[in-house]
Amino acid sequence: MYSTFLADNTTHSTELRDVVEWHQGIQYFGFWAIEISDTACREKIRVHQAQLSPLLHPDYLRQPHITLWPAGLMAEQHYNKAKLHLHMTQLIDAKMPAFSLWLSSVNSFMHCPYLAVSDPLGNLNRLRQHLSYIDSADSPMSYTPHVTLGFYNQAYPSSDLVTEFVKLNWADIEFRVTELIFAQYKTKDIQGPYQVLHRIRLAST
Repeated sequence: MYSTFLADNTTHSTELRDVVEWHQGIQYFGFWAIEISDTACREKIRVHQAQLSPLLHPDYLRQPHITLWPAGLMAEQHYNKAKLHLHMTQLIDAKMPAFSLWLSSVNSFMHCPYLAVSDPLGNLNRLRQHLSYIDSADSPMSYTPHVTLGFYNQAYPSSDLVTEFVKLNWADIEFRVTELIFAQYKTKDIQGPYQVLHRIRLAST
């Protein structure tokens, strides 16, 4: 389960700065996501963030969520109103029913630890397929559903972190997904909160 993470010897420290060369003055980045509002899930996230806090930059304010699709910079030449409208229409017309996911164990990318999300019925991939009809060229090569816990404040040996991860032994938590959101965050603050612009309810089951 940790083989990909252990393939690199150390984590990567995240530099907290305004990455102008990326956003080129564009104020917001938009994304499709699932908010985590379940009380038990949020407590699990909070406890893991607290236990890993010595390794992470302080003041991570991004609300718990699972990113479905990184839409892009919110500008006419990138992700514009026409693309947003097409995505919303595609998701509404799909009439997908509400479904369950499981918030699972802690794992890590090289720049951030996360809680894995289990989706045994493949509902997230089905949602992403609907989004890819509009933005297939921008689809990431691989997708790991997860909830980010924060960003590493320096480089740490990955093997040492795995030793700590296995101590954080919480049972998987099932939660229901009843809506999708489209949100944006300020590009100058990679740890800042997001603002929800649209909500799409899933069909009742």
